[in-house]
Amino acid sequence: MAVEELQCIIKRCQILEEHDFKEEDFGLFQLAGQRCIEDGYINQLLEIIQDEKNKTIIKTMGWNLVGPVVRCLLRGREEDKREECFLIFDLLVKLCNPKELLLGLLELIEEPSGKQISQIILLLLQPLQTVIQKLPNNKAYSAGLALSTLWSQLSLLPVPHSEEQIQADDYGLCQCCRALIEFTKPFVAEVASDKEDPANTKLKDELLKFCFKSLKCPLLTAQFLEQSEEVGNDPFRCFASEIIGFLSQIGYPVPQIILNHGRKKRTWDYLEFEEEEDRQLADSVAALTYLVFVQGIGTDQLPMVLRTGSGVDDSTCEDGRLTSRTGSGRKVTPKSKSFDFYISVIISSAHVQACTQVIQY
Repeated sequence: MAVEELQCIIKRCQILEEHDFKEEDFGLFQLAGQRCIEDGYINQLLEIIQDEKNKTIIKTMGWNLVGPVVRCLLRGREEDKREECFLIFDLLVKLCNPKELLLGLLELIEEPSGKQISQIILLLLQPLQTVIQKLPNNKAYSAGLALSTLWSQLSLLPVPHSEEQIQADDYGLCQCCRALIEFTKPFVAEVASDKEDPANTKLKDELLKFCFKSLKCPLLTAQFLEQSEEVGNDPFRCFASEIIGFLSQIGYPVPQIILNHGRKKRTWDYLEFEEEEDRQLADSVAALTYLVFVQGIGTDQLPMVLRTGSGVDDSTCEDGRLTSRTGSGRKVTPKSKSFDFYISVIISSAHVQACTQVIQY
């Protein structure tokens, strides 16, 4: 019986010091624990994990059980066992070595495909955030690794291009965008609290990379709902607003990014962008410009003289049909976005030229 096997392994390990645990012990513990879950002995496994005498064993080996527990939760075959599974999962997050747990969670996020991507991300985001915050060191690197992994998986999901698709959210991308914002907020707040602290430099870099990636995907090809509707009903408009807000909070306001892009020396030149990321940078800045000057997102960061030159001010275009305004009624595609962006640049270029010295700060 799986429970007896697990208890036997634990009894043998209880008399050992943590550094005396062997690789064989880890394998036997994982195998027995997994069999307990598969055979339905969830409650017995929970009691073993809750036992104070097993605290050291769970801290060192328990992360091996995260995968089987998460897969059990995703299957959801036995509703009466879900509560115990969640309790086990919460205890493992609380008790296990955070470094090993982080790697285990990221591996689980990378596993699925299709609609399962959003399911596992929504399940693991909060525990992942908790684990990163518990790390004694390398928090910035770990946060960056987590954000990169999450973005890579979300970029595989199809971006909905109609109001009906957005509301249906079949692949869960819209839900994930909302959840990802909440996941990122504590790290942004940490940098914003002291931008000059050298300890925050690496975290600031990782957040900047994440924001640039998010501007390219999903925001570069996202369909935005009509501006006349409540902003809260449009997940991509909310996501764009938060991403632009993050950039400002970590020290990169919209005017600074747009005006410095393309120059020989950019404000983020000290960043070691990978070759692929650097190639994508132009798309990210183009998306940012489109969001601000056409969609009117984040215009509160612009000087007043530039706000009157952006696509969000109808005074620049009497009938409001020049850009992809909500009243146009046409579907926004990447090609139409290019046209709208081109028009918005023509409208705002004179103002930008006149105000360059004003907004470089």
